[in-house]
Amino acid sequence: MKRYLKLSSGCAIFLLAMCLSASANSNYQFSNLALTGVSGTVSGSFTYNASSDTFSGISLTFNGGVFGGVKASNSGGNGSCKQNLCGFYWQTTSKGNTVWNAIVINLQTGQYQEFGSISNSQNKGFFDYQPVPEGGATLGYLMLSGIAVFGGIVISGKKRRRHPRSQVQLT
Repeated sequence: MKRYLKLSSGCAIFLLAMCLSASANSNYQFSNLALTGVSGTVSGSFTYNASSDTFSGISLTFNGGVFGGVKASNSGGNGSCKQNLCGFYWQTTSKGNTVWNAIVINLQTGQYQEFGSISNSQNKGFFDYQPVPEGGATLGYLMLSGIAVFGGIVISGKKRRRHPRSQVQLT
């Protein structure tokens, strides 16, 4: 019994260590995303704090085209969260252009989507960015899941060996 307690304690500490990074600050960024509706690209970044559901350091930079050189930023604020989705919306005016931006984060997967627009009286451009998981991220999730399943198989196998079934003998 003592050995199982050590094993389960070790597993709990391992899972806790793996989950700690999910509650830390996460920095997100994208670069040179093509605008639709006008020529040019947009780059952006923000920081999300999962423990307080706050966004900070939000910035957008427009490159090339009619909006080249426009920079918009927002200091951040509290996000609204519902069913593992947190979002933040902001709007500002920069160099006579109206810029709005919305960010939605899925807390279960860590994936986010950022979308918005920039416009003035003559032009309007849109962007929509949803990153795909990194190549190694899927492998990491599968490895952790495999370790958990394998651990369950080992523990249940040891329990079965300790309590053998009674055998029925036919005569």
